[in-house]
Amino acid sequence: MKALARTRHWIWLFRHQPLTIRLLAVAAGLLTAVAAFAAPAEADPADDNFIDALNHAGVEFGEPGNAMAVGQSICPMLAQPGGNFAVAVARVSHRGMSPQMAQMFTTIAIQMYCPEEMANIASGNVHGLPQIPGVPGI
Repeated sequence: MKALARTRHWIWLFRHQPLTIRLLAVAAGLLTAVAAFAAPAEADPADDNFIDALNHAGVEFGEPGNAMAVGQSICPMLAQPGGNFAVAVARVSHRGMSPQMAQMFTTIAIQMYCPEEMANIASGNVHGLPQIPGVPGI
C-alpha cells in the first residue's frame, strides 16, 4: 500500500512540473534505457584469443565478428552426425577461403572453441580420419 501511495505522489509531482522539466526527465529516461540496451557486451576472452591466433597464423578472415561466428559454428558442425574435420574445412572453404586457409582457420577454431574435441583428439578418438590397419582405438 505504501508503494502505491509513493507512486501516486511521484506521478502528482511529475504532472505539476513545467513542460520543459517533464520533457527533460523523459529524454533522460529514454537515453538511459537506450544506453543500457546498447551497451556492448564484454568480449569473450576466447574470441579475442581466436582473432589473435588467426592474425598470428596469417589467416585472412575479413570482419572479426563474422570470423568469430564462423569459428563458433565449427564445434556444432563436428558434433553433427557425419560431421568431421574435412566437412568443417569444406564449409569454411565455401565461404571464400582457400583450402589451406580454411584448414588453418578450422584448426584454430577447434583449438579455441572446442575443448571437448581437443580432449577427444588427445585421447586418440579422432572423427573423420581413415581407419589405419593395425592401430586400435581410432
